[in-house]
Amino acid sequence: MKATVNVHEHILFWNHAALKIMDVRHICLQAGENAGPYFLPASAFLYATHGHATVIVDDNEHAAKPFYILHGGKGARLDILPTNESFHYYLMFYKASLPLTRGQHTLRHTDQHLPFRLQYGFFPLHPAILYELAERMLGEWLAQGRLEHFHVKTLFYQFVHELLRQMEQQQVSIARPNLTSQLIRYMQEHYAEPLTRESLAHIFHYSAPYLSKHFRQETGVSIIDYLIRIRMKRAGALLRKTDLSLQEVAASVGYADVSYFIRMFKKHTGITPKQFKDEPEHAAKGSYRPIIRLGSSIAPRRLRRYIDIRHDNHYQYGEKGDLLVYRSKLPVGITLLLCLTLWLSACSGPANTNGGTGAGNLPSPTVAAENHSGNATVGNSTGGSETVTYSAVNGEVQIPKNPQRIVMVAGAFTGHLLALGLKPVGAGDESFNNYTEGKLDDVINLGNDVPYEQITELQPDLIVAWNDAELIEQLSKIAPTVAVEYGIPLREQLTDFGKMTGREEQAKAWIAEWDAKIAEYKPIVQQAVGDQTVSIFDSGSAKEFYAYGSFGRGGDIIYGEFGLKAPPIIQKEAIDSGQGWAKLSLELLPEYAGDYIFISGWTGDDNAAPVFEGSLWDNLPAVKNNRVYYENSRGFVFSDPISLEAQLTFVVDSLTKK
Repeated sequence: MKATVNVHEHILFWNHAALKIMDVRHICLQAGENAGPYFLPASAFLYATHGHATVIVDDNEHAAKPFYILHGGKGARLDILPTNESFHYYLMFYKASLPLTRGQHTLRHTDQHLPFRLQYGFFPLHPAILYELAERMLGEWLAQGRLEHFHVKTLFYQFVHELLRQMEQQQVSIARPNLTSQLIRYMQEHYAEPLTRESLAHIFHYSAPYLSKHFRQETGVSIIDYLIRIRMKRAGALLRKTDLSLQEVAASVGYADVSYFIRMFKKHTGITPKQFKDEPEHAAKGSYRPIIRLGSSIAPRRLRRYIDIRHDNHYQYGEKGDLLVYRSKLPVGITLLLCLTLWLSACSGPANTNGGTGAGNLPSPTVAAENHSGNATVGNSTGGSETVTYSAVNGEVQIPKNPQRIVMVAGAFTGHLLALGLKPVGAGDESFNNYTEGKLDDVINLGNDVPYEQITELQPDLIVAWNDAELIEQLSKIAPTVAVEYGIPLREQLTDFGKMTGREEQAKAWIAEWDAKIAEYKPIVQQAVGDQTVSIFDSGSAKEFYAYGSFGRGGDIIYGEFGLKAPPIIQKEAIDSGQGWAKLSLELLPEYAGDYIFISGWTGDDNAAPVFEGSLWDNLPAVKNNRVYYENSRGFVFSDPISLEAQLTFVVDSLTKK
């Protein structure tokens, strides 16, 4: 958790807030009766009145007893575990937002709902006033009259006023919730539902582009990629531990199309669901990708949820949550542009083999490989350009045999094209870093969002994007779109790009050269490091940071290619878990710190440096022995061939220097 505002700033937010009271309840839990887990549908105050309980908001535990008060925002997970006596508490739900102009001026942040998601808990010095107001609110709310509900709103303002007054007196610390942890927890509970970036953005009150960017910065993968991993893990457990049919397994993890589920499972594990079920020794030998690790949970838990549909003041038990799934639409201008493009294409005769008007002014790479095997088969010619059927994560896609104008929406994979001697016409902002400096001249930077109109103007003949159904559906209206996923082994991923672009021979050549480098450096590095351990960190705030496994940041080389040891706790939580990373608390730093430490300097947070200073840090053996290595490049977080070439040099130089 990271403090974001002080009490004085928080008072300013409340002074300008527009409020709606959603529900007021008084709940009694008997000894041994737990509440939750459920996800708060709106911001809420919990005010304890009797008994003792451990109240957990996301990952933060509160020892609640009479008159303890805590606050959590929409999307936070709430668990209440009473001790050996009954526990009584008020729950007051509300929705609040800041007027747009005031919010922009005050917050300097894109999210005007943020102040009302902040988390805090404390014992007020003067609880009687708060208790009286809470009791009056409940009475008026239960009366159900319009005038009484209006009175609840005035009482709520008095409640918040008294609360803020006491918080100011006690200088209560206010913290921002960890959005990534909330997203992961929500996906783990709702993986069988039709989740999309947009539906998750709706639930957590963020824009889809901001949510995606934030999640990828903290985890290195897209939201949808992470969701697929959860689903495949659950599917594996169902296949092993039950006699459900493939159709039933697919439906249980959110796939109505069994054929698509089988393709996805094989893509992630390397074997079919049938092989996985029938040949346990095959999977045990490690033929499936290490990202898949089976857990004990084979079905979603029943959650107690507040349903935010039609009625705002009732609870319901059920397998289905309150998720509203809706589809975003292209702006009208882009739709008209697409229609005009299609009309012109129909009238213009055979298409230019370079992919569109103006393409002839760009250099066309020489394609060495003419025979396509594996993923691609030769298909029909369309408009004079030969196409192939490519089996991608998103199904079979008709793509040009030798695409010339490629747009890399999934910018983290641009290095795969560069390794094959290709350069895209446009790429996401992730593509541009000091590792690719000078290699992407004249390539249009598409930024962090997906500018559909700008992509259309580039006249691509192939688009490479993250595996997001909504995104792919929209991009496919512009050009053939192939989905890629993070976490696929390097050699396999590059081979796929070779098949996709007609450059399989170049892919084989790069892999052969890479294998030769690893064979040369591996014994040297292993001799230098021996049985000592290596840790990879980057920081998220002044109170938390992250350790990584084979998940970019040199981990593919350190743990993968060179086979060096990680500290046991990192091996367990970041590598063997299949997650690829683990969030750490600063107090456990000595357990995570290896004899050698690599630190990824680019985190998107300029204030992260204080994590790695102070007496706790200074006393680590790696620090005392000058075995801490910083790499500040943004490209250090990626696992594409260009990034790995640069990381290899840095890792070898760091570990072998005297």
